[in-house]
Amino acid sequence: MQHLKIAYYFLVLLVGVAAIVYAVLMHRAYRLPFLRPFAGFLGFNNALALVNLTSAYACANLIGFCAIGRYTVLGDVLGPVARLSQAGIVYTLFAAARGFEGRRLSAGFNRWFGAGAGLLAATYALTALAPRGSALWLWTARAQIVVFFAGVLAILGVLAGLVLSARRIADPSERRAVCMFGTAYLAIYAVFVLTFPLPDPVQFIPNALGLLAINLFPFLWLGKPFAKAYAAAPATVSDRDSFEAFCRTRGLTPREADIIGLILRGKSNADIEKALFISIHTVKNHITNIHQKLGVRSRWQLISLFHAGAPSRPRSGPPAREADEQPRNGLRPQ
Repeated sequence: MQHLKIAYYFLVLLVGVAAIVYAVLMHRAYRLPFLRPFAGFLGFNNALALVNLTSAYACANLIGFCAIGRYTVLGDVLGPVARLSQAGIVYTLFAAARGFEGRRLSAGFNRWFGAGAGLLAATYALTALAPRGSALWLWTARAQIVVFFAGVLAILGVLAGLVLSARRIADPSERRAVCMFGTAYLAIYAVFVLTFPLPDPVQFIPNALGLLAINLFPFLWLGKPFAKAYAAAPATVSDRDSFEAFCRTRGLTPREADIIGLILRGKSNADIEKALFISIHTVKNHITNIHQKLGVRSRWQLISLFHAGAPSRPRSGPPAREADEQPRNGLRPQ
């Protein structure tokens, strides 16, 4: 069983690294204020997975060292790492929630939160140095437990607040994307909280599945929901000029430019087929030719290349070309 845990946590970490890379690449492509803290949020969650992997591996290979605190082996090291990772999760969630509003955390908040994290780290140093069972050790241990449960409540509160505030978003696609983000992670962390009282062997399965779900969610959310919400904003005149220059300097045909414009606005192949009144096979052939001309292999690479080569404002999409709404042959659906 212990070896299965090791293999599972290793899988979680592999998926987690891929999810972090994906979020970072999307941040480079879109420069939205919530994408960087989202990547950090994934990173701190994977720090917890690494703690679990380290603990499980040591427990399987160092017989007799599996009863030091909650995190088995090296409890004085792994415990603080896990608790400080929880503080990182709280901070990045605050930053992401603020980012969904198009704003960043204030300097005052950063200072106070940094001071609190530093104080928490100091209590772990005191716990390690103080004699086990002494008054100082007991008080710092109790303070750490209080901070832990306060952090749990903060995580649930931020996610619940994000879901509630999303109802005030006017754009339906953006509202759905924010609600999906908040609801998914609120459900995952609610499972963590509900399983706290359970014995460790029973608690392992839902917690392990929750860690995997945290890392799998970005691959679902950063696809169509994200693209529909944040890649379809109207473009400015300067964006249109940049887009036309981007296509002209790379030797793209007018039809290929039309297709790129729709891709950058979050449209799927089926959407492009309907907008331009061409077959799905023609759409795929055009996309293959575009990828070859631009030297990219996927849509997010194309988006990243466009934003790197054609300056635009955050949350600004490609130009709404006339060809996007009306086919070049002038025909309209009956």
